[in-house]
Amino acid sequence: MSNPSSWPVLASVLLLGTFGCSSDDDDADVVSGVGSVNPNAGAAGSADVGGADSAGAGGSSDGADEYPTPDKLVALTFDDGPNVTLTGAVLDKLEQHEVPASFFLIGQNITEEARPVLERAAALGCEFENHSFGFASLTGLTPEEITTSVDDTTAAIEAFTNTSPVFFRPPNLAIDQQMYDLIDYPFAGGIVGGDFPAEFGGNPTVEAVTDTVLGQVQDGSIILLHDVQPSLDPQPTPPALDEIVPELKRQGYEFVTLRQLFERRGVDPNSQQDAIWNSVPPGN
Repeated sequence: MSNPSSWPVLASVLLLGTFGCSSDDDDADVVSGVGSVNPNAGAAGSADVGGADSAGAGGSSDGADEYPTPDKLVALTFDDGPNVTLTGAVLDKLEQHEVPASFFLIGQNITEEARPVLERAAALGCEFENHSFGFASLTGLTPEEITTSVDDTTAAIEAFTNTSPVFFRPPNLAIDQQMYDLIDYPFAGGIVGGDFPAEFGGNPTVEAVTDTVLGQVQDGSIILLHDVQPSLDPQPTPPALDEIVPELKRQGYEFVTLRQLFERRGVDPNSQQDAIWNSVPPGN
């Protein structure tokens, strides 16, 4: 989601993203999600690399009998990978708890070295989305710089996973109208867990990340965490998942990918313009 070159803008942006308002444009609305539940909608993706199979990986685990039949949906998402070691630690937790996730990838990190990590994520039912080519915010760049960053990342995802991204998450959640005009993907935000350095507005302890997520989650929430934060040692995210995932399962949540969340809700993510999705709640 960010790195030291762009984090000075992060603190104010994260407060906006946390409360569902990430746009710098006064005319751009933030979308909490609309639409009715479609019980006949299947899970998104395919069995190919990068696509979750139709069953997903959202079933219960680690003592299945203690969890109620899920009746709420939540989507885990992770920013800033892939990284062989750090992403692998998150995948260990997803595999342990048998839940899928959506990874928003940085184009420059998609390398041959990371290919096994991407293949493992795909085998676990995870999907891959676009987080731009680098870590710096795209606000204020030229149209060519913006489109090149997004297009090059899409090309890398397609080359290494044989799938195409469906969503875009702006670096640092920084958005302006030009980005909405140029980037032909629905924008995704979410509950910002704060698993990044405190000097840039985070609170990177296991307890803080856990409390932030559990304190805000609702049916249809998108959770925004990081699989890669190289400056943090230890990484708070993997152990926080050991707290977050079982607790949400106990509360009756089913974990789905971001694409599955929209399909299960019967909502077209392109149905809103100039907006960032932070949740897809059930319809009224």
